[in-house]
Amino acid sequence: MRILIVSPIASHPQNQGNSVRITTIGKQLQALGYTVHFLYYPLEGLTDQQHKDMTSCWDYFHTISCDLPNKEKTLGEYYCIDDWYDPRLGEFVRKLHERWHFSIVLVNYVWFSALLEILPSDIKKVIDTHDVFGNRHLRFTEKGMRPEWFYTTPEEEKHGLQRANLVIAIQNEEEFYFHSLLEGTNTKVITIGFLAPPRFLPPRPLPRIPVVGYLGSGNPFNVNSIKDFIASVKTNPIVSQSYRFVIAGTICEKLDILQEPFQSLGCIDDIEDFYASVDIVVNPMVGGSGLKIKSLEALSFGLPFIGTKDAMVGIPPKHYTHALAGVKEMVLALELILTEPGLLLEIGNNSRSCFNEYISMYSSNFSLYWV
Repeated sequence: MRILIVSPIASHPQNQGNSVRITTIGKQLQALGYTVHFLYYPLEGLTDQQHKDMTSCWDYFHTISCDLPNKEKTLGEYYCIDDWYDPRLGEFVRKLHERWHFSIVLVNYVWFSALLEILPSDIKKVIDTHDVFGNRHLRFTEKGMRPEWFYTTPEEEKHGLQRANLVIAIQNEEEFYFHSLLEGTNTKVITIGFLAPPRFLPPRPLPRIPVVGYLGSGNPFNVNSIKDFIASVKTNPIVSQSYRFVIAGTICEKLDILQEPFQSLGCIDDIEDFYASVDIVVNPMVGGSGLKIKSLEALSFGLPFIGTKDAMVGIPPKHYTHALAGVKEMVLALELILTEPGLLLEIGNNSRSCFNEYISMYSSNFSLYWV
């Protein structure tokens, strides 16, 4: 059984949520017995190390050059669903299929869905959406931010999604949206969330100077959110003088030089080492969309997790500190832990329970979607 995964985002390194998801889905398919061909369209470049890592990871690795002369909007203030699509990709996929005879083609992102139209009808055609792109720009403007990356109209998004037999949402709220968008069509919609195994670290008591960690990419919602969190910590002398804060990931490239008690670690090689080095993980996300994979990643290590409601969209919380109203409430929770040390273990126990329940919702039926 052969499956082709097509992606404009590299699977390696896993330094942002989308690359983590792409890799996790692909490895799960390999575990089911599929021979995975991974075709990377290097929208964000391709280093020698990435080429080496992806060649090692996948059964077959393919790539072509990126040749998008511009990424201008052709629908006024919106992108057409195919504005970021390179027609050469479809021809490349057609030739790959002639040689390998894939049973399934999985396309990451609806704005790459045009290549599904060149494939014969007997192939199962799948889109992993990652996010809702219809009116996505409004989520930026509502927060006073300049829209970035791809966004389109709901009508254009529907047109792209209808090219698939199966559409994968990343969380339940987006599944409901896609269902309403595709009502009356033959396209099936399901949710597949985060599928990593539990990697629970041993619980440990509150140390003299607890370390609070944040690991994230440099997307604008992450940047704005962590800046708000830093500002809020600085207004609370008890928290700022009692904790040490470490920030890691590509987000560090978007931040000014940090002052004590904050420390920038930059990009890290091993997330397990990072999570083993911290006592508490935070995700102060305000706004955004999709599934906050970094929240689930932290929960997968069973660490005490403190986040906002936006950080837990699509993830049923098990403790009130998992989904607080905002960053000010998060800082107050950190202050409370100092006076109630048993609260740290309580939150950690609930993190493990939260992750176990989340995984049980999606892992048992994963194999059924690919037959």
